[in-house]
Amino acid sequence: NEQVYDWLAKNSYRYGFVLRYPKDKQHITGISYEPWHYRYVGVEAATKMYELNLTLEEYLNNKNLH
Repeated sequence: NEQVYDWLAKNSYRYGFVLRYPKDKQHITGISYEPWHYRYVGVEAATKMYELNLTLEEYLNNKNLH
């Protein structure tokens, strides 16, 4: 259901979850877009990742963020 995926994309970080494999980041993750694949990373990390539009790989590779 697209409405559910839209809501998740806009709100999941508030609960500590991030979209694991976003559409525009396949070159970074090496995995095709999976709109259902969310990972719990904690509210603080998820918020930073959401605000900076980062994948988990990008976040973990940037030592200044955590």
